[in-house]
Amino acid sequence: MTAPWDDVSISTWSASYGGIASSSDMEAPLNEKHMLTYKQENEENRGSRKQRNMVGKMITHVLLLCFFVIEVASGAPTAKSGCQKQCGNVSIPYPFGIGSGCFLNEWFEVLCIKDNTIPLLRHIKQEVIEISVEAGTILVRNPITFWNCNRETRQSPNLEGSPFVFSQKNRFTAVGCGAFGLLISSKLSTNIAGCMSTCGETGNHSCSGINCCQTNIPLNLNSFKTTFHAVDGEKEKVCKYAFLVDQDWFMSNFTDIYSFKEMVDVPVLLEWELYYSAFDVFGTSFETNKSTWSNPKCYWDSVNSEYGCYRNSTCYTYYNDIATSSSVIFNQSRVECSCGWGFEGNPYLIEGCKDIDECKEDSNSCTQYGGVCQNDFGGYGCYYPSHNEHSVLNLIRIGIGSIIGLLFVLAGAWWLYKRMKEGGRVASLDGNREIELKGTENSNEASNVLIPLVASQPQLQ
Repeated sequence: MTAPWDDVSISTWSASYGGIASSSDMEAPLNEKHMLTYKQENEENRGSRKQRNMVGKMITHVLLLCFFVIEVASGAPTAKSGCQKQCGNVSIPYPFGIGSGCFLNEWFEVLCIKDNTIPLLRHIKQEVIEISVEAGTILVRNPITFWNCNRETRQSPNLEGSPFVFSQKNRFTAVGCGAFGLLISSKLSTNIAGCMSTCGETGNHSCSGINCCQTNIPLNLNSFKTTFHAVDGEKEKVCKYAFLVDQDWFMSNFTDIYSFKEMVDVPVLLEWELYYSAFDVFGTSFETNKSTWSNPKCYWDSVNSEYGCYRNSTCYTYYNDIATSSSVIFNQSRVECSCGWGFEGNPYLIEGCKDIDECKEDSNSCTQYGGVCQNDFGGYGCYYPSHNEHSVLNLIRIGIGSIIGLLFVLAGAWWLYKRMKEGGRVASLDGNREIELKGTENSNEASNVLIPLVASQPQLQ
């Protein structure tokens, strides 16, 4: 493979280096001086070409090295081996997965539809926006419920029996003049939450009770229906709509309360959990005494299990009473895993948690107190050199600095010497030229004097 700079035509080379521009000129005989100049320029051209080739190879090697480093740094697996890791722009980490054998169970199965661009949580038919293993959350698109708006009325999915619940980071939001929005339990038909807005002339850029209201939702909410009531019978036929929405998204994207009328869904945050016993996960039982939580750690040893926590993961089994909007589940076993301190990645995969190099982060305090950071497996240490070691290090620094300074001085002296030498040579040539010119002038004056003397000899006789 040739470098881009190797493909240079003769005419281009001639124009660049002061060579011969035309073919007729190249066929013309060259004297010795021209031939010497041509050879020197040709050698310089080959030398510079070699240097550029070396630079090009060095750049290629550096780029390959950077690519390798990036791959190593981001080498922690997210999906199971051999499984599709991404759908569109959304990463699909285990326990979620695409395809047979790639997900924990049917609730975590993801379909990649519309030419592999849109991930869909198959069992609840919700489009996936983002999945976080660390936070145990999944962001999905949830429908907006309309009332008297000539729009299709849709309800949120029923999550009963699933490992998902609506996060309390969501807010129930109702929009419209005199909108009285209610969340009602799907089974018990009791009010869960609600808010009421009043009519008034105000800007459309806030949701503080006038034409728009918000309220919190209860813990472990997994099913509800949205309905509306008119306030004192007024404005009953006015278009109203309500939705559950991730509050972080709402605050970041909120511009006009009536802009949601043109939308069909909004992002909602779901929390997911693994409802399995310790025996199911680890293949063995632990003494828990039915306490609030137990702390079985699979920190160093991998567990031969179909699913669960593996090496470098810190795992907990919780036994607590879980209240939902429709029922109460007693002594429900729940396993929660996270990468151990000093590790990051996916704790639900074998070798899913990788060591963090804290020395590359600004958060380590070693350098702030004159120490040297040393990365360890699962942590880091601060090394503080003794006084003698500091002296040795200072001597080494001084020596290296002195050598570099001396090299600069020598290079400058050599450059001055070359310049002075070239200047002396030019001065010598100019002096010789002046001597030659003076000699020529003297000889001319002598001839001018001799000629009249010879011409005047006959007159003397």
